[in-house]
Amino acid sequence: MDKINWKLLKALEENARLSYAELAKLVHLSAPAVAERIKKLEEQGVIAGYRATINLEKAGIPITALVECEVYRTQERAFKELVLSLDEVVDCYNITGPSAFILRVAVSSMSRLDVLLERLIDLSDTKTMMIMSQPIDREMPLNIESVTSSLP
Repeated sequence: MDKINWKLLKALEENARLSYAELAKLVHLSAPAVAERIKKLEEQGVIAGYRATINLEKAGIPITALVECEVYRTQERAFKELVLSLDEVVDCYNITGPSAFILRVAVSSMSRLDVLLERLIDLSDTKTMMIMSQPIDREMPLNIESVTSSLP
C-alpha cells in the first residue's frame, strides 16, 4: 500500500460516490489510473464493498446499545445461531476476556430491548450499555500511515 492508495481509501470512506475523475484530481493521477488502482484494491479484498450509511434514529430506530455477552460453557454454537437469527443485531464481535461477544443492537423501544435481552439470557449472562452518541464513526484510523509504519 502506497500513499496514493491510502488517499484513495480515505476519500472513498468519506464519500464512496466520488467519480474516478474526482478521485483522480485528489491524488494527481489520471482517471484510468485511479480506476485500475481501485479495481486492484477490490480484487485484493482491501475494498470489501460500498454501502449507504443509515441514520437509525431518523429511520425510526432511536435506541442503540452494546450488549456484552458471557456465553455459558458449551453454549457458544447455540449462541451464534441465535444471534444470527436476531434482526436487532447490527454488529457482533467475538472478543477476548470473560465476555465472548459484544453485540451492537438497534431497537425502536426499551420494551423491544427487554424482549431481545430475554432471548439472550438462556445462553449467556449479559451486561447492557446504552449508546448515548458516537463522536467517531469511521472504518479506518484517521492517520493510517502513522498506524501502518514501523515503530521507531
